Amino acid sequence: MAGETGPLNVTRATAMVIAALFGIACWNVLQILVAIFSTFRRCRGLYFWSMLISTLGILLHTISAFLRYFALAPSFPMCFLICIGWYAMVTGQSVVLYSRLHLVTCVDRWSRWVLGMIIFNFCALHIPTTVFFLGINNGVDRFLVPFDVYERIQLAGFAAQETIISGLYIWETMTSLRPVLAMKGARGQRVIWNLIVVNAIAVLLDASLLTTEYTNHFDIQTTYKPVVYSIKLLLEFTVLNSLLVVIRTNPSTIEDVQKLQGDGDLRLEPRWSDNGSENLAPSGMGIHESDQGYRQTSSRDSQSKEQRSPVLGMSQDESV
Repeated sequence: MAGETGPLNVTRATAMVIAALFGIACWNVLQILVAIFSTFRRCRGLYFWSMLISTLGILLHTISAFLRYFALAPSFPMCFLICIGWYAMVTGQSVVLYSRLHLVTCVDRWSRWVLGMIIFNFCALHIPTTVFFLGINNGVDRFLVPFDVYERIQLAGFAAQETIISGLYIWETMTSLRPVLAMKGARGQRVIWNLIVVNAIAVLLDASLLTTEYTNHFDIQTTYKPVVYSIKLLLEFTVLNSLLVVIRTNPSTIEDVQKLQGDGDLRLEPRWSDNGSENLAPSGMGIHESDQGYRQTSSRDSQSKEQRSPVLGMSQDESV
């Protein structure tokens, strides 16, 4: 079968669509990489590494699939690279979301349950699909039917995993986190709705990916997948960073700036440190080990301490 076992044999129009999708994915990866290295001041923490690995996984998957589909490189070695990029792209995306769960919930069992689900699905979905995929590309024809079945199962499984995590973000944002962000004024309210909209878009993108698979368009599905994951990663990176910035900024700071220049001109964005200080933002809400590499704002409040919200179960005087 074309695509599953070797280079594609498609019409020129389909080949142009596939090439365009690969190009879009690579462009999105470039934007994400620029955003990563302009946002973090230290290369450490689960959030940083999961973002970087997931982004590079998209790039590796895209390039290796392109070379394989158009017979520009040996097929079987490209299959190994496709699998490695697929691991980083798919599971890496879920780890990115897992690394920021502490911003929206204080219930430790949710984080442990999500981590367990990610590990289980990696073993139950990635590994069997890889065995079947490498087998059919090494001449084991009896793996072809199992691969076709399991390919659909793994795609639905990972879509369900990401939907569950997105649903958890939406639920916790609308319940435990909403009172905290309500204290931040209009900026906090916008972050709430942005978080909900972005996670809803992620679910719809997964649904569109499932549609291409279950309508027997394997070649389109595998080239559309990097586009979907790059769009989701770009949106989630933006909204999760804005959530972190608003949570870690004192409500009084936001109110003062809004009075002076209006909320429409308020820019609470990451920036470079002027003095290299390790503690550039007020201690308090949303601080976590994985936030250590994040460039902070509001240096005028760097020495202030704010009591963490009991809703999120946060402690006082916790520094970056």
